[in-house]
Amino acid sequence: MWRSILLLYPFLTIYVLVSVLVFVPVTWLIRSIRPIYWIARQGCRIGLRLAGVRVRVENLEYAYQHPVALFVANHVSNVEPVALFSVLPRIAAIIKKELTKVPFLGFAMNLGGFIGVERRAPNSRKQALEQAAQTMRKGISLLVFPEGTRNQAEELLPFRPGPFQISIETGIPIVPITVHGATSLMPKGKSFVQPGEIKLVFHQPVETAGLDDKNRLELMQRVRQTMQDSLDAKAPGQGAMEDNTDA
Repeated sequence: MWRSILLLYPFLTIYVLVSVLVFVPVTWLIRSIRPIYWIARQGCRIGLRLAGVRVRVENLEYAYQHPVALFVANHVSNVEPVALFSVLPRIAAIIKKELTKVPFLGFAMNLGGFIGVERRAPNSRKQALEQAAQTMRKGISLLVFPEGTRNQAEELLPFRPGPFQISIETGIPIVPITVHGATSLMPKGKSFVQPGEIKLVFHQPVETAGLDDKNRLELMQRVRQTMQDSLDAKAPGQGAMEDNTDA
């Protein structure tokens, strides 16, 4: 807890302030997400180190096997999105609509293809999935959590079919990711990050080219089973430390 209070949160406050004041205007001027994306990624890496969180990765090469992919991961803590962002290639994600309305920062997120969704709006999720498909067609990979919410149990929750539908529609492969160890670092309801290790296991990409709506359930079950088998194993192989590939 002391790392969060004395190191992590003061660093994040200053880092975000400087990034917004310096790099967001640069992003606006050159109309490119690369500067703010790069600085955000470095901030994630430094923040994890300050919190005492070690990121161990297995089979990261699968993340870079295709120029565009739909990354799907289990969601157990607020730590794993940060860890994933620090190692994945250039991605967009579905986020709360309120974040896209923040001055400057919202502009950068919109420029980066991030998709805002209002959970209470009846058609918002459908619209978000349509935008997600458009984003991937533009050559930007997407990260989604198919369970739809944080789940701290060993058994995965049922997956939402939407991401698998758009993967079939676009023909873009799915890269399953299983997150291990994030629950103990920042359990749901806690505001402090505990030191420890998070392991990200990347699985072989699942091709979707040539599939149609009849294959959606089978595809969803296949990806879910791959991730569940990894969770059941409880001891995935040791991998290299976090990758330093730039987006």
